Amino acid sequence: MGLRDLEKAIERGVDGVLGRVFKSEVNRLEIHKRIERELDAATRPGDRAGEPVQIMPNDIEVHLNPADVETLDADTDELQRELVDLVRNRAKDANCSFEGPLVVRVEASDTASKGTIRVVAAAQPSIAGIAPGTLVYPDGHRLALPPFGTEGLTLGRDPGCDIEIDDDNASRRHARLRPTDRGWLIEDLDSTNGTRVNGFRSAAQLLSDGDQVMIGGTGFRFDAS
Repeated sequence: MGLRDLEKAIERGVDGVLGRVFKSEVNRLEIHKRIERELDAATRPGDRAGEPVQIMPNDIEVHLNPADVETLDADTDELQRELVDLVRNRAKDANCSFEGPLVVRVEASDTASKGTIRVVAAAQPSIAGIAPGTLVYPDGHRLALPPFGTEGLTLGRDPGCDIEIDDDNASRRHARLRPTDRGWLIEDLDSTNGTRVNGFRSAAQLLSDGDQVMIGGTGFRFDAS
């Protein structure tokens, strides 16, 4: 066991002992701190396109006792979105990358003692080595972009589109998103009102982290994670 592994084991032991002794209610700040510790401990050197990078875990599970989940001042979906933003900001601040789509799950577990927080964090590569990408809806819902191959996935009003958009200003087949060896590319499919990226109409554009995409009157944010 390495030094960092030993430190993690000690931290987990202390967390468990304190939880059993004090039986305190879990709060969001404690969850934030616990995740940050796990991320820092599990981040490792990696390689992307021949360049050295630091790889941060992108698949994170938070296990809480069911009673603690009920006492949180946020529902599970809201908390998961909050934690995704926490991890993304942590990665940016530390200049780290993800190997696959960023997913955070908060789960009620009978095996978790009341007052304790158990975090499992791992780096899960994207399928076929395709760069991770996520569309973030206006309500905060996150859709991890699947590796559809070179044909990509379509967006528009047509129910046959991969992503159906309920917007009269969107064309039936409005745009296509497809993975490339440099990331995700959005292409306009000769739509009536055009596809806009960061406010500018575009026929085709490689998306960067944080880009705002407008399909008709519906906006999405693109996350490269």
